[in-house]
Amino acid sequence: MAVSRLTVLKRAAFVTLLLGGLLALIVAARGLERASRASSQASALNLARRPEAAPPLRWLPAAPGTPRPDGVTLEDLRQAYLLGHSELTYAARSGDPSGLAGRLAGNALSGALAVTRQERHPLLLDWNHRARLLGPDPAGGWRLQVRYWTARALPGPDGWTDLRVTRRDAQVTLRAQSGVWRTTDVTLLADTRPDLRAPPALPVRSWRAVTLPADWTDWTPARWQGTLTLAARHDLRPLVLPLPAQPTREQLGALRAALTRLRAAARPAAVAFSAPLTLESVPVRAAVAEHTRGAALITGPVRADDPGSRAALLALRLTHPTLPLLAQTTASEAALPDLPDLNALLSAQLRAPAPGPAAPQVLLTAPSAPRLPLPGRPDRRGPALTLAAWQGGWLLPLDDLFGPDDQPTPAGQLLLAPGR
Repeated sequence: MAVSRLTVLKRAAFVTLLLGGLLALIVAARGLERASRASSQASALNLARRPEAAPPLRWLPAAPGTPRPDGVTLEDLRQAYLLGHSELTYAARSGDPSGLAGRLAGNALSGALAVTRQERHPLLLDWNHRARLLGPDPAGGWRLQVRYWTARALPGPDGWTDLRVTRRDAQVTLRAQSGVWRTTDVTLLADTRPDLRAPPALPVRSWRAVTLPADWTDWTPARWQGTLTLAARHDLRPLVLPLPAQPTREQLGALRAALTRLRAAARPAAVAFSAPLTLESVPVRAAVAEHTRGAALITGPVRADDPGSRAALLALRLTHPTLPLLAQTTASEAALPDLPDLNALLSAQLRAPAPGPAAPQVLLTAPSAPRLPLPGRPDRRGPALTLAAWQGGWLLPLDDLFGPDDQPTPAGQLLLAPGR
């Protein structure tokens, strides 16, 4: 039976629509793949950036008589060494190895390329580098002995998995090729995790802590003197210096100056981050810890049941074993394989007041005044502040304790009452 012309046209139209739909699906899939790749590359690039506010490499004294390059070459070596690590961080996480040859050569390049061939793109982080000059290389380069910290993890459906935090010792060689310094040889000497020490004790039950306003980095000497006088009059301790997630060079300079002032005034100090602690934020937190000079570090909120967050806390504890660490912990503490519990990592936890006796290692965070109190809604600060004053050890913003005239507010009168 002959097929009518109309039937042929209908079939052709159907095939055309079907092919068009398949083509649209292919284009959409490629678009999503490209968008996902671009997002991954942007995330990897952000990880690879090194905030120069906190220099991540410190030169150690060389052995007596060791030849030393001029200052310009020494800075070139520092930059080339760190850029090689940054490029590896980016390439491993993004799967894009195209930039490695610009920073690495020899066995350093082949080893880096092997990392990027992994099926799952790993997270590679490094921080707190120490380098010692060993002398010139026979081929015209320079040899260094380095020590630094690393964190390695693989992406999983619920976050990072296969976490490993270690201290790495290596000997590296850098050579100038076509006018560009590159890391050419890497000999791994050790890659170990030191034994975890117990966190230093911190008597937080005696804390009468106040957090300074965010503009403390711009304070005049007169403003500092007035605040220190107020702190001495009411025996406030310690003074907490808040920092943003990515401090600037100027802010770290202000931190060093502020800690010098507080030591001279015999006022203890703590440095605080409000941004959550994540594995990705460890390099900045660890670099800032180099400037704390004995002050405690409030790391930012920690998700107790998140392996990445707990691994970040472990990394800070291992890197700075004598540094008192405090954190506001959220969610219940879950059993996490190969990760210590919070009491093995923190000198104290920050928690809102709750009925019942407070544990010795718990610092109570008294709530701030509500910005917009609603009619008919009771202010819950009263019972919480009473509980904080009764149990001892509290933390409150300075502006909540004192008004513009430096007189105690109602909350300040409660917490600063004689005998508290």
